[in-house]
Amino acid sequence: MIYIGTFSKILFPSLRIGYIVIPRDLVDHFVAVRFSMDIFPPYLFQEVLADFMSLGHFGRHIRKMRQVYSARRSVLIACLQNEFGDQLPVHGAAAGMHLTVTLPPGLDDREIAARAVSDRLWLLPLSPTYAGKKARNGFVLGFGSTANEQIPSAVKRMRAIISSQQTST
Repeated sequence: MIYIGTFSKILFPSLRIGYIVIPRDLVDHFVAVRFSMDIFPPYLFQEVLADFMSLGHFGRHIRKMRQVYSARRSVLIACLQNEFGDQLPVHGAAAGMHLTVTLPPGLDDREIAARAVSDRLWLLPLSPTYAGKKARNGFVLGFGSTANEQIPSAVKRMRAIISSQQTST
């Protein structure tokens, strides 16, 4: 098994430090490739990150962020259920910093997303990324950078935009 990841999303984007977990017998090969690509890795940032981790700060940060994102996910799901009931099924609500919702038949997610922009609401349409034979309309909703207290009004605005399209179709 080989695992590849980054600290950019876990800590902050400008850190630009990634990691790879590989079997011991591949280390020399990967080190050779690494040095052929870039001989000046960010040693200072790596050392600071290593200290951050060895002192237990990273573990505490992860535990805190899990609580923060879990609360945001819960608020978003509750607001979606409150505003839409069963009209907007929620998928993938168990983990992560995104979830998806699917729209009732006859609604165009791309059109709704385009209209939402004028209300400063960023909805990522699901249909362009759908892998099935018939694309489903819906949205990928991210909540990682939205404060809990901003979620209810954003969902209400989303409801108003969707409702306006329902009445115009």
